[in-house]
Amino acid sequence: MPKNSKKELPKFVWPEVELGNWAGEFANRPTGSTGHHVQPGPPEGSVEFTYLIVGAAIIAPLTKMRWPAVVSFWVRTPFTPERIEAGFMFKSENMPTFNLGLEVTRAQFTETLWLFKEKLLNNFHFDVGAGSENHWPIKSWGATFEL
Repeated sequence: MPKNSKKELPKFVWPEVELGNWAGEFANRPTGSTGHHVQPGPPEGSVEFTYLIVGAAIIAPLTKMRWPAVVSFWVRTPFTPERIEAGFMFKSENMPTFNLGLEVTRAQFTETLWLFKEKLLNNFHFDVGAGSENHWPIKSWGATFEL
């Protein structure tokens, strides 16, 4: 066998996504972004945006497998597509991690921001529903804190 021939690494195979109640732990302090954007039209629209992103470890309900994850908290805008879910989950394309997008109201965002700032927000949970391909709806979510 020639010395310069490369062995092909085995491809990572995702297990089936487990439906039901997942648990999670926030891993560090979040980062955020806020701003204002003129959405092209017609008609043009002025939209503010605000979101937080935080690393986490999430735990599957049945196998108890622990996965790295990125969790984002989003405030809806007038241009957010209408859907009936509390958020969504999808797999990263090239890494064994999940991404969760949790929708919050402006008031809930302000409270969540303060809880993270005070280092009071630690654990969370979410309920994953049946999805398709690479998108699973989150039917509910919540987080715990101590004062």
